[in-house]
Amino acid sequence: MNEQILAFQKSRALPQTALCDALTWKSLLEAGYQLGDRLLYVRTPMMRGEDVAELQSRLGSLGFDAGRVDGIFGPDTLRALKDFQRNVGLPVDGICGPTSVEELHRVFGRSSTNIHSIKELEHIRSDIRSLSDLSIAVTHQGFLDAPAELLRAALTFKGARAQVIMHPDSSRLASLSNAQKADLCIYIEEQPDTQEVRYYQGFSYTSASGEALAHLMARYINASSTTVYISVTGMNVPVLRETRMTAITISVGDPSFWVLHSPETASAVTNAIAEWTNSDFRHDA
Repeated sequence: MNEQILAFQKSRALPQTALCDALTWKSLLEAGYQLGDRLLYVRTPMMRGEDVAELQSRLGSLGFDAGRVDGIFGPDTLRALKDFQRNVGLPVDGICGPTSVEELHRVFGRSSTNIHSIKELEHIRSDIRSLSDLSIAVTHQGFLDAPAELLRAALTFKGARAQVIMHPDSSRLASLSNAQKADLCIYIEEQPDTQEVRYYQGFSYTSASGEALAHLMARYINASSTTVYISVTGMNVPVLRETRMTAITISVGDPSFWVLHSPETASAVTNAIAEWTNSDFRHDA
């Protein structure tokens, strides 16, 4: 059973614990829905599932921006679905039922390019030229107030508009970052047996801007520290999945890392973001 759970976690870019934890259980429930199994529409709480992710993927591949493919039916997905319905001559009701699904299957070209991923990169290339153009949420779930404040101070010193957000629930952190309309969310944490910079990857979708920034951060942090080696990985966890902006997590299991190396880590992260915003940087990790 543990091997099956681990295989499922790998296939969904979840933390590979081999345990059926709360996040894995939720993902298992979402995996039970395929596009066409149920009506999809806006409601509270928002509908979640792999059917929603397939809808977003198909819309994005056709040029209708449903936002990142996160399996959550929100305002961006509603807007894209209505645009699609309008373009193919269907009633514009914002409900993905049998007729919309049939039309999506008919016109879907199975392009590997998602319009939202392209827009993410274009936003960095054209709209953000320096740190001073950025609003940044520095987030954590508790006990990391000092390194979070050091990172906020380093970013502010370089001209960014940065603030620290703390909440014990990672989904709530994502919601608070969205409410602040941040351009970038950085989440720091202690996680056992982990030394990673993570970006959003899930439902066959990769945040291109997040992946590029994650590689830069790892490079700068590794150059500044001899105590850990930070790797880069795509992950499907709430603080990455549920944020609407580019989001990065810095996960280190050694508690002494944040105590001993916060100043140089804050400087390394700031320098990575500065390069990321440079108009000459082509964002190919």
